[in-house]
Amino acid sequence: MPRNKTVLISNKLTDVLFHFKNTDELQLIAGCTGTDLNTLKEKSVSIRTVPELNSIERHERYIEYGAAVTISKVISSGAGRLPSFLIEALMSIGTEQIRNIATIGGNICAKGIKHTLWAPLLALNARLEIKDSNETRIVQFNKFEGVPEKNLLTKVRIPLEEWDIQIFRRIGPSNTLSPLSASFTFLVETQRGMIANIRVVFAGNTVFYSPEFENKIIGTRLPLSEKMIDGLIEEAKIVYKEEKTFENEPPIVKAQFLNLLRNSFEQLT
Repeated sequence: MPRNKTVLISNKLTDVLFHFKNTDELQLIAGCTGTDLNTLKEKSVSIRTVPELNSIERHERYIEYGAAVTISKVISSGAGRLPSFLIEALMSIGTEQIRNIATIGGNICAKGIKHTLWAPLLALNARLEIKDSNETRIVQFNKFEGVPEKNLLTKVRIPLEEWDIQIFRRIGPSNTLSPLSASFTFLVETQRGMIANIRVVFAGNTVFYSPEFENKIIGTRLPLSEKMIDGLIEEAKIVYKEEKTFENEPPIVKAQFLNLLRNSFEQLT
């Protein structure tokens, strides 16, 4: 630890919120798997041992994880209950050693490129509990744009939904992140020979998530024809092109997204 840096150790959530309220430019740290110690702010606070942020609460329709719960604990506690594609996504994060210290909150809140869990949690529309010293808010993941200054992500609520088709894929180098990294999630619920619900999310440097695109597909009869799939891919290209944040994406990223999408639709033929 550089000598000019101060790390505050808090064992109570109220202490963390107090530090946030009364200290400017305070950095939050937990697993530190993505933190360069040399770039730490002058003061930071560790939430590693805060009991409320290490809690796991199981309910009939969801599991709620404290933000400091490690990826390994999410996997072990969710085995047989969390959707299988989400377990696959969790298992794809780093090495076993990394998963033992990396936290679910850190994966969500990491700056820059969207990390592995962003696409799966957006597809599930997880709920996030965010606190400051005055109030607690529940934010739907599809409305989440980051944790505001002097606020703290405290809990992650993951729905225990059942999907007939569950596909998760990562692109880019293994066990690290680069401009070519992204995660892809494709979920489908079928009823009476048609698509009753669908979620398509691609997240890396930018995010492909379009309820309008999904709504056009809901109600489509199965099986899908090759002509129908070609049409859906063309629709996705239009959405991708209209999203200005994709302009600087490497062409290979777009190509891989469209290939993943086509391969997923072909599961419905």
